[in-house]
Amino acid sequence: RLAGNYWRHEIFMNEVSEENRQKVGSVTALFVLCALILSVILSLLLMAASAPKEIALLVGLLALLLLLWVSATTERRILNSLPGGRLAEGDHPRITNLLEALCLSTGISPPQIHILPTKGRNIAALGRSVNESTLIITTGLLEAATRIELEAVLANRIYQIVSHRTALVTVAVSTFGLEIGPSPFRIRPFALMSPKLKQKTGLLVDPSQDFSGDAAGTGITRYPPGMVEAIEMADNGTLISETSPSLDSLWLFPSKPETNRPSVEARATVLREM
Repeated sequence: RLAGNYWRHEIFMNEVSEENRQKVGSVTALFVLCALILSVILSLLLMAASAPKEIALLVGLLALLLLLWVSATTERRILNSLPGGRLAEGDHPRITNLLEALCLSTGISPPQIHILPTKGRNIAALGRSVNESTLIITTGLLEAATRIELEAVLANRIYQIVSHRTALVTVAVSTFGLEIGPSPFRIRPFALMSPKLKQKTGLLVDPSQDFSGDAAGTGITRYPPGMVEAIEMADNGTLISETSPSLDSLWLFPSKPETNRPSVEARATVLREM
C-alpha cells in the first residue's frame, strides 16, 4: 500500500511539474508580448503629441528594455530588499541537515537559505530554476518550530520547487507583478489585471493551491501529522511586514491580512481527514 501511494505521488508530481513548466513558458511569452505592445503604444502616443518620430521610437525602445531589465533582476532585488541575509556556514545545522535529506530524496540541489529576522512564523520559496532557488525562513519560525514541524514546512516548499510551482510564481511576480520605482512612487504597469487572470498566471494564490500543496508536501515526508502540527504552530502569527503584498504567493502561509487564502484552521482540518 505504501509503495502504491509513493508511485501515485510521483506520477502526480510529474504531471503537475510538466503543467507548471508549460505555464512558465506561456507567462513569459505573454509578458514579452505585452511589454512590446506597451512600448509601441507609448511611442504612438508621443508621436500623436507631436514628438519627433526618432525620439518617440527611442523612448518606446528604452521603456521596453527597462521592463525586461526590471523583470530579469527581480529575484536579486527582492532578496536585497529584505533584512537579514544568507545563512552562514555552521549556523542552524538543524535546517541544513533536514534540507539536505529532503533534497536528496527529491533529486534537486539544496536551495540557498535567507534568514529573515521577524516575529512572523513563515517560509517562502523563490527562484525560476529548480536547482537555483532560495528559501526565505523567518527567525520566528525557527524559534517556534519543532524538528518535525520544521521538516514539514521545508518539505512543503521543496515540493513547490520540484513541481515548478515556485518557478511559476517567481515568473509571475517578475513579470505581471512588476513594481518599478521607490516605495512612495511605485509604478505597477499591470496593476489592472483581473483577479482571475492573476490566479491563472500564479500571481494570486488560488485557495485550492494551498490545500493541494499541503497534501502533496506530505508525500515527501510521508507524515501528514507533521504538517498539521506545523500549521497549528503557525496559527495566526504568519504575517510579514517586511515584504510587499505582491509577494504573498511566495509564502507558505498568508503574509498579509488582506488575503483570499484559506485559514490555518481550514488547512489543518483538511489534512487531519487524510
